[in-house]
Order: sequence, then C-alpha cells, then structure tokens
Amino acid sequence: MSAVFAVIPAHNESATVGAVVSQVLRHVDHVLVVDDGSRDDTGALAEAAGAEVVTLSPNRGKGTALRIGIQAAIERGAEIVVTLDADGEHDPDELPALVAALDEADLALGVRDEFRSTSRRFANGLALWWFRQLDPAIDDTICGYRAFRASVAPIIDNHATGFAYEHEVLLRAAAAGLRLRSVPVRIPQTRHGGHVTRLEMVRVARHFSRWVLPRLAELDLPVGRKATLAAGCAAGLLVTEPVMWASRRWR
Repeated sequence: MSAVFAVIPAHNESATVGAVVSQVLRHVDHVLVVDDGSRDDTGALAEAAGAEVVTLSPNRGKGTALRIGIQAAIERGAEIVVTLDADGEHDPDELPALVAALDEADLALGVRDEFRSTSRRFANGLALWWFRQLDPAIDDTICGYRAFRASVAPIIDNHATGFAYEHEVLLRAAAAGLRLRSVPVRIPQTRHGGHVTRLEMVRVARHFSRWVLPRLAELDLPVGRKATLAAGCAAGLLVTEPVMWASRRWR
C-alpha cells in the first residue's frame, strides 16, 4: 500500500487542531502539522495528538506553510499527500474517498456542498467559470481538501502565497494536462466563519490573470476559450491592478 501523509497548515488553531489530528490519524500513516507562527498552543497540542510538527516563525501564510509541509512529507517517504485545514472545516472521515479517487486521477479535489461564508461562495463562483475555461473538470477552486500522488508534486509546486497558492495548484495542473477528479465533501454545520477578505479576492483574481495571460499561447485549448481568457484576463488586470496599487499606497 502507498504511504499516505496528511499535511495540515495551522495558525492559532488550538481549539480544534488536536481533535483534527486524532481523527486524521485513523486514515493515514503520518500527520505533519505546519505551525505557522501561532501565538497559542497549536504546535504542542498537535504533537500531543500524534502529529509531527514543523514550526515556522514568524507567520508566513497558508501557501508557504503548505509548500513546506508537502516538501517535508515527500522527504519522509510520502507517496500520497492529503492537505486539509486545522480548523475543523474538513471532515477527516471523508479522507479515504479523496485517496480512492487517485485510482483514476492525478489530483483529487474536494468540492463543498455548502460554503461557510457568503464571501467564499462569491469568490468560488466567480473564479469557477474562468477556471473551467482551462479545465471543465474543476468544480471548486478554493477548497483546501485535496489529495495527490507525490509524483505530481513538482508539477503543482509554486511559490504563491495565501489562497493564491491553491489557485496556482489548479492552474499548473490544468496547464500540464493532469487528470482531475472532484470528490464531494461536507462542511460541518458548526463552521460558519469566514476569513477571505475582499482584498484577498482581488489579489487572487489578479494572480489568475497574471499567470494565465503570458502562457495562453502554450496552453492546449480551443481558440474560442483562449480568446475568452485573453479578454477576461486583460479586463481583470484593468480592475485589479489599481486596487492592489491603492492598497499598498494607503497602508
């Protein structure tokens, strides 16, 4: 059997990380928690629950935490990597379904049945239409519950930060022609908070345009989709670049 590792980025998640680790350990061989500059007992509680903890200081953001955690998992012998959140948003008992999907795919994507905030629903819905121009198999753009074989890690590896990291994983997977498989996942009713700011949504939209536009000629897509993406990315940059400039100017 393949060695399955779970990678869990965590920042100030002492209230939930222990329970998440304990449940995940029922389904995987090893859990790596990346304690991303927490100011509470996240790292200690994760370790007490059975995880190996990689500590980052200061806080470096979800994208960097995921990248470091995935690299560490592969260095320790992972053949399959599953990523999920430490806050209880992702049900560990659905992890086997994501792993099983890799029998027919290179990358399994969790698809939520509901969103825990209106901003997340809006962000995913807006992005989803554009991502489907790249690959119609994409059904959820920002769900962090995913599984993939270690062999594709060099293809999806990237240095984007925040939620843009998870977007770029999809961009690289689609550009490389990886086989994607959607797996429905439930969001617990108790999770209703949200931490995707409007500025973060703008930043991620700009990232999409800046990544796709210079690569359009290389992408294996119908001419019509390329034209749609070219127009959309150009328009997106006209909107997002001034917003990002202003946000830096007035900090």
